[in-house]
Amino acid sequence: MYHKWIWAIFYIMLISTVTYIVASFSEAAKANDFLAEREDILMSDHRALIQASVIANNHNSTDAYVLAEPLYQEIFNNEFFNLEVSIYPLVEFKDDKAHNSVAILLSDIKITDPDAILDENDYHFIKAYLTFDKNIKIGETSKNVFIESMTTLYDNSARLIIINQDLLVSNGEPVEFEVIKFTYEIDMEIDETLVMLYNEDLTAQYGSDKFDESFNRDISNVSSTNLDLLEQCSLSSFKSCESIYYNSNLLHEFLSYNHYYLRYIGIEILIVIPITYLLFFHQYVKKVIKNKKTSNI
Repeated sequence: MYHKWIWAIFYIMLISTVTYIVASFSEAAKANDFLAEREDILMSDHRALIQASVIANNHNSTDAYVLAEPLYQEIFNNEFFNLEVSIYPLVEFKDDKAHNSVAILLSDIKITDPDAILDENDYHFIKAYLTFDKNIKIGETSKNVFIESMTTLYDNSARLIIINQDLLVSNGEPVEFEVIKFTYEIDMEIDETLVMLYNEDLTAQYGSDKFDESFNRDISNVSSTNLDLLEQCSLSSFKSCESIYYNSNLLHEFLSYNHYYLRYIGIEILIVIPITYLLFFHQYVKKVIKNKKTSNI
């Protein structure tokens, strides 16, 4: 009897784990299909792309509104390389809770370099090196340079990173972006500089990238004051704020995919019920039927 209880507890734990995996898979499929089915619309509007990415990545009814015009935008191009860099402030919110974030978007990426390393999908390894004017404490570590891998959007032509600005503080005061450098990986695991942006109020330009000096690299407009979108357009009035982009349909459309839970968990139930019956109830039912037949003789 003791061993049967141990087995039953193990089985319940196994089913709980499988249910968690199925729910996670349902969530991932829901987010993936929500974004995939809107690729043309989202890739044609950076603001909609950022809002939809926040909704899909949080998958907990978090929504977002975005500054209608980027604080920084420039198209870099030459014979071998091309990309557009856009930086938008946004507010992520759920119910009455909200925080500022900043979205750094790379689009129309073209890298023609035979030394560039590609992953199994033939995508480049693109990173953002973020340098701030003051050290930020993360756990026991205090530093002012952070290296972040950027998220691939649909294909090799676009990357996105969204940063919670509540994390960008030093001793309770906001920090400023000093340098933002984008790199791609080449042979020998070396990161090659693609574009380097500077806050000209804080630092002089140094180093080089793949483009000539004619392009605007000044990100001084990407200041902590300008990034504080919540102060400019509060959560209670952002819908009437003319400088804001907000699509009220995106969250509702995302939530319409909740039937994915019913679909995949329903499939799990159809599989689990007969297995559970065979493991725990079949012998008992056979015994009951046999006893009934015996008693009727």
